[in-house]
Formats: sequence, C-alpha cells, structure tokens
Amino acid sequence: MGFVILIHADKCSGCQMCEVGCSLKHMKECNPERSRIRMIKTEKNGQYDFIPSTCMQCETAMCELVCPVKAISRNSETGARIIDETKCIGCSSCSYACPFGACFVDRKISKAMVCTQCDGDPTCVKVCPSGALEYISSDQVNVALKRAASQRIIDATAVAGLTNNPASC
Repeated sequence: MGFVILIHADKCSGCQMCEVGCSLKHMKECNPERSRIRMIKTEKNGQYDFIPSTCMQCETAMCELVCPVKAISRNSETGARIIDETKCIGCSSCSYACPFGACFVDRKISKAMVCTQCDGDPTCVKVCPSGALEYISSDQVNVALKRAASQRIIDATAVAGLTNNPASC
C-alpha cells in the first residue's frame, strides 16, 4: 500500500513553512525555489488563495515513463517516486511530462527533483501549522475523495431545494 500527502487547500494559509522545511531538510538551505513542494498563489478580486502542490505519486507516472535514462522509480516501502541522481542527466523530460509541475530540475546541481515523502516521514506535513497537509495511505485518500464528492452532491441538492423524499416528486 502506498502513501500520499493529502492537501487540504481550504486550510492553507500560505505561510510557506512547508517549502522552508523541505528545502532545509533536502538542500540544507532556506530557499523555497529548491523545495520539493511548491506554493501556488492565485488572486481574484483582491482575495488570495494558496494551494500547496507536490508530487501526486501517480499510479502511472509520466515522469517515469519519459525518463530516457530510467532514473525515476518507485520506493517499494513508501510508494514515493525517487530519482537516482547517478543516472539523471538533467534533461527536464520529467518536468515537461508531469501534469502537476511537481518534477523539476534543480539548476544548481543539474539533477531532477521530486518529492520523496522524506522516506515515510514528510517534513512538510510535520511543520504545517494549519493542518493543510496530511500523510495518509492512498486507500484513505480514495475514501476522503468519495466523501467530499458525496458532500458536494448533498450541498448542491440542498441549494437546489431538492430532497431525498420520494413523496415530494
């Protein structure tokens, strides 16, 4: 069973502690540009929204499929993607293939980077003060997504004035 970092975007305050913690742990410097989790900031009518973005640990990972030197594989214990830096040639194929923009080439070392979930103990999750990040089994994510989808249907039904009462039809 694999694990993933579940993102609760509605809880994110945009503090960037996840980026700072990640870059400190992996790159030994406080530099969000070298973090394996990235903060996406959007603005609409003066209102800012923040969404952390990291590797989604795809079942069929395009980054892995397009790597010309087969430097990307899956950690058998955690299920996280890992990059063998001795094989990586820094070509950026993985970056272009990732639909989430989670894989990137660190220009200082000319190697691809992706979230490894800190070998099963993600720093970003530990330092997130708002609870926007959660490390859970992929099975739990499926249940959470189904519950959220069900709640959206219930909410939309209530807004539309519909009920589950067959007598009201």
